[in-house]
Amino acid sequence: MKKKLIIIVTVPVVLQTWLKGQAKFLSQYYEVEIITSNSNNIDNIQKYENVNINIVDFNRKINIFKDLKVLLQLLMYFFKVKPSIIYTLTPKAGLLGMIAGFFAKVPNRIHNVVGLPHLEATGKRKIILEYTEKLTYFFSTKLFCNSLNLRDIISSMTKKNVYIIGNGSVNGVDTNYFKDVFSIEEKEKNLAKLGLNNNDFIITFVGRIVKDKGINELVSVFERLSTKYNFLKLLLIGDYKNESDIVSDKTQQIIKNNNSIIYLEFKEDIREYLAISSLFVLPSYREGLPNVLIEAGSCGIPLIATNINGCNEVIINELNGLLINKKDELDLLNAIEKFIVDKDFYKRIKDNSRKNIIDRYSQKYFYKELLKEFKNIERNNI
Repeated sequence: MKKKLIIIVTVPVVLQTWLKGQAKFLSQYYEVEIITSNSNNIDNIQKYENVNINIVDFNRKINIFKDLKVLLQLLMYFFKVKPSIIYTLTPKAGLLGMIAGFFAKVPNRIHNVVGLPHLEATGKRKIILEYTEKLTYFFSTKLFCNSLNLRDIISSMTKKNVYIIGNGSVNGVDTNYFKDVFSIEEKEKNLAKLGLNNNDFIITFVGRIVKDKGINELVSVFERLSTKYNFLKLLLIGDYKNESDIVSDKTQQIIKNNNSIIYLEFKEDIREYLAISSLFVLPSYREGLPNVLIEAGSCGIPLIATNINGCNEVIINELNGLLINKKDELDLLNAIEKFIVDKDFYKRIKDNSRKNIIDRYSQKYFYKELLKEFKNIERNNI
């Protein structure tokens, strides 16, 4: 009889992006369930992963009354189903899942740290976020994280050991799925749908359209460069409605009014957009180990990202991309322009990009290492 494993994430989009396919893989060895909040895509996620999904009213923001309600729901459910392992990702899911698991006496409570929101917070919010992180670690029995640099930060906040699966990330990358297999005709058709053509140099960003992702800087730099290079286009894919960390009014106006910027809401499958991208940019202020960089690299796209935790593990500077200083518009501008004007440099980076990712982050290798960790945890009953 398979032991019960419950995966908990705050929002379903994590299951569509970061963790896609992981529950399906683990269900070969465990009776897997997922707990998350509601969305219009729940049925599609459940069908793809082929596991049961239970809905609770998670809220990414701090809301004491809603959080207590969810905590009680989790506690009662754990008492009922008696899972062997609880596996949480994202801060709110981690905090409530670990506390409920502790009081329900779940033997194996694993939290995977994929980012630290308090690093960019200030004032009381910073204090609260840091305290809740430490509380999550206290109630866990095992801590994972998705990058080497992040492990050093977490280790300064807890006496518990922090482990990394494989070379990092939360899911590896399916290098057969994230691969440029589109024909010239298919690419031309996809370009035409967006009002673009083969002569355009397309800079792509995929993620939440928020301040912490460096969108203000990216849009500002693009506005300046697009006046100099009329073939330059910016493709932004992601949501920014209902986000607390909103971009500036000026940035929103530029996105709306600059005809060289194409904005698309969140897409579950981004491969057709990566296939037409010339350059992938992630000027984020904070990250764990960003899957989207790995996915773009697996498609053979040159990368630019900030020289911060996680990004500077995926990108080896001047091998598969360029690292830039955080919140530095001039550095970002110079990096983008180098890829535009230096054709030999661009070709060398592009030729290295996919192989470099395959060597370090293949999903097959990651899943093997993740299963090994879960089996070791059960064996030792930590």
